[in-house]
Amino acid sequence: MSTSEELLALGEGAAAVPVEGVSGTVEDPAEKKVQRLRKEKRDLIDSLASGDFSTQRARVAYILNMFPTARNSDVTLALKYWAEFQPAFFNPDGIKPEHLFELEHVPLLVRARARIQNEYELFQADVKVRRRRRGLEGEMRDAVREDAAPRQTLQVFADETGKTEAHVIVGAVWVLNGRAVFDVSQAINTWKTGSTFAKREMHFARFGKGDIAAIADYLDVIDANREFLSFKLIAVRRDNLKRSIEDTVQRLHEFMLLKGLEHEVHSGRVGLPRYVTVTLDEEQSLDQIAIEGMKQRIHDGLQKRHENELILESIVAVSSKNSALVQLADVVAGSANRRLNFAGTRNHKDEIADLVIERLGIELDSNERDVELDATVMFRI
Repeated sequence: MSTSEELLALGEGAAAVPVEGVSGTVEDPAEKKVQRLRKEKRDLIDSLASGDFSTQRARVAYILNMFPTARNSDVTLALKYWAEFQPAFFNPDGIKPEHLFELEHVPLLVRARARIQNEYELFQADVKVRRRRRGLEGEMRDAVREDAAPRQTLQVFADETGKTEAHVIVGAVWVLNGRAVFDVSQAINTWKTGSTFAKREMHFARFGKGDIAAIADYLDVIDANREFLSFKLIAVRRDNLKRSIEDTVQRLHEFMLLKGLEHEVHSGRVGLPRYVTVTLDEEQSLDQIAIEGMKQRIHDGLQKRHENELILESIVAVSSKNSALVQLADVVAGSANRRLNFAGTRNHKDEIADLVIERLGIELDSNERDVELDATVMFRI
């Protein structure tokens, strides 16, 4: 099963079978377990799509996704896990004895891997490995010798705004490798714990006058971790549209992704092959049918231009609550919306929008224009 199939083949929920008991009708235990595993699987997929690595299970799934050889080797899994998530204690040239107490224990990682592969049926090992795991000594020797490179990924976090305004806008944060998703998310979440946003989400619409100083600090964190980030926006005027707002938003997401990928490849920012995943805010207007149609059109467009060198793996809608990068996409889109659509008296929202646009270097007056689509595409790399 491919990774995209793994991420999206969730199936439909089944109704619980009632069983008569002493205290009345209860769920069938077997069906209850199926429902629980389905929910856990969905939650894990959402964590990966959100960039939320707060649980050990999500971190193990990340390693299995990024390093396919770890699916076959528990030693490779442990080595990559320590290198990615515990670099302060892991030295590939020799681990200090006292650091062994700090590193995640291999049996715990193996247990998480087994649950992900056996119960959720995600990130499967090769057939031969599933039939019989190799001996530990040979596995260790091969894992150390191979030092497998990660899959090259690009993850896009997108949000939409202005659906009742003059311009409809899609803004996105592009993260050019898998490790950066973890690094940037962790940096933002660490900052939030000591800020006025410790118990609040970063949403442009909810920013108040007293938030300006904290938002400046937030942008400092983004700026310090933006080596592998880019910000892209696409907008279209509503008065030129002859289609529904839902269809307009869907097509803007598609155009932004296709144009953005062409720009990243032609500018040399990303090499090929590259696996692309898209994460959307589930509160917005795209339902699952729209997402599936969008995914197919983007897949066809990429196949035509790049064959199998640029692959769209998934488009997933998640709650912004657990995704620092979906929230960042909201801040970018909201700032552009304030600039392009607001015509009233200036207030703190305009100051915040100016601050975000200036600090992130977003150019809203780009001359790049697709006349046929009547869309203004604004790229900042």
